[in-house]
Amino acid sequence: MFMSIITERTPLVVAAEINSIRNQTGKILLVSAIEIGSRLSEAKNMLQYGEWLKWLSESVNYSERTAQRLMGLFEAYGENLSQQPNSLDTTNMPNLNYTQALILLGISEEERTQLIAEIDVESMSSRELQKVVQERSHALEERNQVLQEKTDLQIALDDQVNKVTQLTSERDGLRRKAEELRKYQIGIETKVGKLSSELNSVKKSSSYEHVQRMTKNLTEAYFKTSANKVAFLYESLDKTFKDLVWELGQLSNKNPEVYEEYKNKLTKFLAKNLDRI
Repeated sequence: MFMSIITERTPLVVAAEINSIRNQTGKILLVSAIEIGSRLSEAKNMLQYGEWLKWLSESVNYSERTAQRLMGLFEAYGENLSQQPNSLDTTNMPNLNYTQALILLGISEEERTQLIAEIDVESMSSRELQKVVQERSHALEERNQVLQEKTDLQIALDDQVNKVTQLTSERDGLRRKAEELRKYQIGIETKVGKLSSELNSVKKSSSYEHVQRMTKNLTEAYFKTSANKVAFLYESLDKTFKDLVWELGQLSNKNPEVYEEYKNKLTKFLAKNLDRI
């Protein structure tokens, strides 16, 4: 009774035998494909430029796509084969069949090695393996995208830091100019005071003509002080306005709503203050 159970032929037993034979056939096909890929690579290195496609068609009846696929299998798995000529020793080969090996060509060598080590590739169908490869590739793309976004954010942050540093330097420069202007104005006011004193002395001791000449000098000194002050304020306003326009231009792409808000405010401000001139 025991022997009859072991030797009994059932659809399940037949399916297992078919799958086993198919798996072994796939492995033999993979080894054969790698051997062919090795020889294709060897022949390609021997041929002159422009002879490769003709040789493929006439000598072995392969399309370029088929030849590239076979050479790709050799490059990916050839080092695991026995180095003996015409040997089909697969001792060091990964436990893959031909179709599985082709699917895994779609990922990098590092990812391929890691995938073979992590999951039981042999027991997976081609469809299941293809799905796993696609999911890992998608995950890798998402990871690379996150890394790229992180890099872009770091670059943007560094750019902002550089801009802040530059603006701080420009602010300090404006402060120095303002201090220089203040000192210059004090000097002018001192000079004006001195001229005023001299004018009072002249009024008491000189002719009317001399007094008029001193009055003219005093007026010119005053106008020069005012002109210098206006020039300084104009330069500061011009620089500030250019910076504001530039920053608004940057904001137009990053935050259009805020851009429109401040654009309108700036337009109203300019219209309002132009009436004061």
